Amino acid sequence: MNDFYLQPKILQWIEATLLLIVGFIPALVIIEFGYYHPLFYLLFIVYVPISQFAFTPIFRLTGVYKYYSPMLLGYMANDLQIDLHSGGSFDYLFVMRKYGAGIELKTKLLMFHLEGLLKIIQLIENKNIPETVNIIGTSYFFNDRTTQKIGFEIVKPSLFYRINLFINFIDLIWMYSLSKRKFSIPKLWNAKKASISGAKLTESKKLLKELYEKMKTKSAHNQGFS
Repeated sequence: MNDFYLQPKILQWIEATLLLIVGFIPALVIIEFGYYHPLFYLLFIVYVPISQFAFTPIFRLTGVYKYYSPMLLGYMANDLQIDLHSGGSFDYLFVMRKYGAGIELKTKLLMFHLEGLLKIIQLIENKNIPETVNIIGTSYFFNDRTTQKIGFEIVKPSLFYRINLFINFIDLIWMYSLSKRKFSIPKLWNAKKASISGAKLTESKKLLKELYEKMKTKSAHNQGFS
């Protein structure tokens, strides 16, 4: 669980609103200076990770982000489509900071992703989400072989999808580097889009549970040698 959301609701809203206001200030400064010196607009590359961090709490509280586990969320999720994303820098600060970089962090992250998929299955089984819902995400959640084994169909991402990945490249690089325990650049140009229906995802419930238990055992083993 993200410790931030264990606070009283009113405190969450106050802090989220303050972060929202603070997050807008750099954008206003860039726009103001960029009006006279267009090169200042390049600073938006640096501003993107700042805004992602600052806006996450308000997006969660307003339902723009719907979390299925502490590190797996759906963007503007509805009964037609769930666009899955891994948690961002704000979630890393409050959830993943307790795990060591490298194998431990990567294993726990994959466990959270599996927990999220199992939660979606539970919601479908309880009729909270229709079986016809289309679930999409990027295939680097898991490797292509595992993704296809679960039942996801690998499809070529749209230009907009690729642009969105490159816009967020700063966050993606440091998160990927933490999982590798060294500076590493993810192959964003090779990113693939994965898609599956709610009905087909529920068919993979047993496999997902087996993968989760395998990861759980691996995590306990790693902690035993840490």
